[in-house]
Amino acid sequence: MPSAPVPAPPPARGEMTLLAYDDDLARLPNRAALDAEIGAALGRARTGSGAVALAYVDLNEFKRVNDALGHELGDELLCQVADRLRGAVRPLDIVARRGGDGFLVLLRELPDASAREAAEVVGQRIADAIHAPFTLGAAELLVDAAIGLSLFPADADSPGDLRKHAEAAMYEAKGTGGGVYVYGEGTADPLERLALAARLRRGIERGELVLHHQPIMRLVDARVIGVESLVRWRDGARGLVPPSEFIPVAERTGVIDALGDWVLREVCRQAQAWAAEGLKPNVGYNVSPRQLRRPGAAQRIADTVRAHGIETDRFVLELTESAWSLEASRLLPVLQDLRGAGFALAIDDFGAGYSSLWRLRTLPVQVIKVDRAFLRDVPGDPGANEVYGAILRLADACGRDVVAEGVEESGHAQFLAASGCRIAQGYHFSRPVPAPEMTALLQLSITPERRTR
Repeated sequence: MPSAPVPAPPPARGEMTLLAYDDDLARLPNRAALDAEIGAALGRARTGSGAVALAYVDLNEFKRVNDALGHELGDELLCQVADRLRGAVRPLDIVARRGGDGFLVLLRELPDASAREAAEVVGQRIADAIHAPFTLGAAELLVDAAIGLSLFPADADSPGDLRKHAEAAMYEAKGTGGGVYVYGEGTADPLERLALAARLRRGIERGELVLHHQPIMRLVDARVIGVESLVRWRDGARGLVPPSEFIPVAERTGVIDALGDWVLREVCRQAQAWAAEGLKPNVGYNVSPRQLRRPGAAQRIADTVRAHGIETDRFVLELTESAWSLEASRLLPVLQDLRGAGFALAIDDFGAGYSSLWRLRTLPVQVIKVDRAFLRDVPGDPGANEVYGAILRLADACGRDVVAEGVEESGHAQFLAASGCRIAQGYHFSRPVPAPEMTALLQLSITPERRTR
């Protein structure tokens, strides 16, 4: 991120003492108090006193903290976050509580020529402050946040638009897993997200979804042992919509329940069709934590699979690393039920978040899918090679299988094979392809033990 000049702070916090500290919990101005300050700051900015930015800070999965640790420690976390926010910004900036787990930060008198860069610097400073471990009672906790930034006059010309665009930017950040996002032309309006969710629900009903499949390869002989099934959506109005866009919307709006049910049924139908042709690869697909929180989730998944005549031990249910980190304790009973029913469980995108390999000893996980980022500098960078080798050794010590994701060139595959990794997937072998192409690939190169004729 580029460095940018941030104005020197004034000598005192005089303006802060004039604000009403109406939020008793976090000892911060509330939204009403901040609104008056936003209006005043924009008025001064119009006379040439510098640009203004508003940061919308939303803690990810805060409800899980309350559920797991109780509201008293949840309130303590909010107070600690408030303290860190105050410490991360300049004295002339204002931190306010929006309500719940949301905070607003008004950044005043930014340099006109580099306001966006200066706002990004402060936004990243906020993110870094929140990412450091929190101590709550006897527990140490890692918390993630989505931070959206909007600037005046670049992105908005009124206090209302400034707030609206900061919130829209925050949802963009949340949709990509957290971090800092500055409002721009690509930022989706919240109403557009609701419209997208409605179209997605109709798309499920109208049969606009399809599965694509990517092979999972055995490196020793480059044969297929399994597939990962991935949902695609061809919207009648927009054409192909990226999963990175519609899946986060489905998660936030509840459409993920209907989407997840469709994926499960279609994966089972396709596995049944392959079995009829004598092909029995392992089949994996990503499961949403929300699906698993529904009553009777494990039984429903097992019943659906068995109703299609498929053995549960051929299914790998994948959850992202962030889901394991935030949801594992709450979902432990249903995860154990799934294991008891014969399913294998996998951590997807391992290494992209905050999981600990040491924690794997206590989780009902059989498979670690290592995030593609770890292969970026392999095999040319000795340091990157050592890190990947350490992951393989530690995973083996924990008794977990490893799937290397993101294998895009022969050098990656050769390095992994030489390092003792046995299973991989990526564009070097095949992109995700429609079912007919995947069927042809299975017929050509599936491992002999996964044929029935």
